[in-house]
Amino acid sequence: MIYKGQFFPTKKDLKRLVGLFAMRQNFEWKVKRSNKTTLQLVCLIDNCTWKLRAVRRDEGTYFQVRSFINEHSCPLEEIHRRHRQASAVIIGEVVAPRLQQQDSRLMRPKDIIADMKTMYGIQIMYSKAYQALHYALSLTYGTHEETFQLLPSFGYLLEQQNPGTITDLHYADDSKFLYFFMSLGASVRGFRRCIRPVIAVDGTYLKGRFGGTMFVATAQDGNEQVYPIAFRYGDFENNLSWEWFLDCLKGALGHIDDLVFISDRHASIEAGISKVFLYATHTICCWHFAENVKK
Repeated sequence: MIYKGQFFPTKKDLKRLVGLFAMRQNFEWKVKRSNKTTLQLVCLIDNCTWKLRAVRRDEGTYFQVRSFINEHSCPLEEIHRRHRQASAVIIGEVVAPRLQQQDSRLMRPKDIIADMKTMYGIQIMYSKAYQALHYALSLTYGTHEETFQLLPSFGYLLEQQNPGTITDLHYADDSKFLYFFMSLGASVRGFRRCIRPVIAVDGTYLKGRFGGTMFVATAQDGNEQVYPIAFRYGDFENNLSWEWFLDCLKGALGHIDDLVFISDRHASIEAGISKVFLYATHTICCWHFAENVKK
């Protein structure tokens, strides 16, 4: 709801709310005048009576709505299928409340496209829906940059709330995040007491904004199900990254007799195991080997 006398922290906040208002009321507006102190908006249809004027207060960046005529002399029956106010930011704010009510993995860009067409009669491109989804995720869960800054606190709380948990965080020379290692204490205790000493190690590429690789060390329990032991997140699969991960893994597990590693034929894995686990046996996964033979 917009009304005369209403305050907004910035001009950007004002335009964002008016954009959402226009989508809901099925009309489009354009900027008639905009500078550091004044913002004037009018209906996209010439000679329409709808208009809004806001002025910045002398103190700070707050803008106040000084006049607002919320009446249209133009017809509103027309559906604006490519709404000029339907930006990724506006759509993201519409989508964000839904992310808090359900599992965000169930919402995809094509779902947002369908919702915008059903709710507002607006047809948006896949790229805009993709951007809107990521903006909604940042509103709900925070940005990637904010999440990386929480890694030290996350590791500390894991160790405090899960006795025996090992975490490690490594930075590059420019103080940027490089590696993060995590092994839950319950997983380590279970492996040492109940699981056969055979560990499968592998890495998989991450598809997020910053990319990188997730390294995993898993075993197999008595029901032939995957048993997680340790995780590591970093940049690439190379000798340094695998050696760092295996060194952290050794620190979490300690010495284990007759330990066996299974992996694919990645040279960096072989080099890391031979350097860190001097007395362990390293074998090649038959499935990976068969796929290599096929190629």
